[in-house]
Amino acid sequence: MEPTRLFGEKPPTTRILVVDDEESVCKIISRCLAPLGFDVDTALDADRALDSMRAQRADVALVDIRMPGRDGVWLIDRLQEQYPRTAIVIVTGVRELDPRLTLRPGVISYLTKPFTAATVREAVTKAVASVASLPKDGPLTEVHRVSDSDLPDFPDTK
Repeated sequence: MEPTRLFGEKPPTTRILVVDDEESVCKIISRCLAPLGFDVDTALDADRALDSMRAQRADVALVDIRMPGRDGVWLIDRLQEQYPRTAIVIVTGVRELDPRLTLRPGVISYLTKPFTAATVREAVTKAVASVASLPKDGPLTEVHRVSDSDLPDFPDTK
């Protein structure tokens, strides 16, 4: 017999964690993702990001690489160890990333600053699809760099 959903019970929502030491970048990315209906949390450093993950695990984490204190590489290592089913999208101002970083398990894609709202939505949509397609205990392994030529026509909301 199939379980039935009770009235008022909300289906689980997809959670996105945005980690960047610049509050303005966190706000911009949050606004870019608002039309997709995801729950978005933000953290201004790696330690707060892990606190947020402990409180409620995110399905996708957008992680800035260059942050004061513990950088994004350190955070990605922790996320991969503790939350292997969380997809990671690297957000960086560096145009050419070291392949050892982008080819890590769990790193789905990377965005280079400056980015468009459409680019952010495309990267997160692909990351969410990767998580949704996993078997219950499977790790993430796909890597995809999102470029403007890969994008469908999204309206650019600023």
